[in-house]
Amino acid sequence: MLVVLGAILLASAFICSVLLCWAIRCAARRVGFVDRPGARKIHSEPVALGGGIALFLTTAGIVGAGVVFALIQRGDVMTWPPRVIQDHIPRILARTSLVFYILAGGAVMFVLGFLDDVRQLSPWTRLAVQTLVAALLCVSSDELRVTAFVAHKGVSFIYTILWVVGITNAFNLLDNMDGLSAGVAAIASLLFIVVAVITQQYFLAAMLLVFLGGLLGFLVFNFPPASLFMGDAGSMFIGYLLAMLTVLFTFYVPNRGYNPFSALLVPVVILAVPIYDTISVVVIRLAQGKSIFGGDKNHFSHRLVALGMSKRAAVLTIYLVTLCTGLLAPLLLRLETAMSLLVFANVAVMLALIWLLEHVGRRGRNNQGNAN
Repeated sequence: MLVVLGAILLASAFICSVLLCWAIRCAARRVGFVDRPGARKIHSEPVALGGGIALFLTTAGIVGAGVVFALIQRGDVMTWPPRVIQDHIPRILARTSLVFYILAGGAVMFVLGFLDDVRQLSPWTRLAVQTLVAALLCVSSDELRVTAFVAHKGVSFIYTILWVVGITNAFNLLDNMDGLSAGVAAIASLLFIVVAVITQQYFLAAMLLVFLGGLLGFLVFNFPPASLFMGDAGSMFIGYLLAMLTVLFTFYVPNRGYNPFSALLVPVVILAVPIYDTISVVVIRLAQGKSIFGGDKNHFSHRLVALGMSKRAAVLTIYLVTLCTGLLAPLLLRLETAMSLLVFANVAVMLALIWLLEHVGRRGRNNQGNAN
């Protein structure tokens, strides 16, 4: 029955997202809310903006409706819901306030991104608001902090802010090619759903299924060649929500024999590609003496295109790398520390190999160009 309910959630979110994306694309074209070609843009024609609106409304709308249903049903008002739903009502109600906090923070991130799409906010303004949102969520509930088995609240507070702000911006930076940020987020969401089912955290699995359905619906319009962009409103919301859901996760369950150290590596391994892209771009910009906040074409996807790949091939390659690096993450829950380090080392070596191949490939193309 849980599988059927999961399929219903996924399908409902997908259909809702497709319909909203189609309507928003039509409206955006009509009012001129489009992303126009530029020096740092890879598209040659104006593309409708507003996909982030569909993602936010789909996720917040369906998750919010589920919480409202639980609040109404706590008095057994309706008799038609199956027993499996009735049994989970208390668990949903116990997390009602957490859902409200997360969606409220998501709304702020969405509005921040939307304003950036319209008015081009400064990087420091975006960073300040993101930090404030993460800080407020930390103090609102102990469940919205990354404890990392550290008793000191100050350390946990700083770690949580760095994680939320870092992952939010990682997906914002990753949104540099058609279908890239949303596709990587969809693969990461699928892997987190597997972890949620293994650890029997069905509430989080349900939220991730709704989120995944919204992403897949958006990808219908965003997969290359895209006819709709999510904008910063969408990429910030995607990164923020994945960051907060990983904070809400309980990766370490002592009575099931899980390894606490291994549990810490699960979200890092699943989100290895966005983290790699962010770190590599920052390193390149610093090496070139540029501001880390400046835009350029030094992202993972751009580097693959510079090596001769088509844009679609580059996106599909990054999908595959995301799947390869994250596929072993669910196994980390049951591995001993030494074996977990081997998995983590495998991911690190894989990304280092990609970096090396990129470097050698760029040098070869440059030498060929100089010879010509």
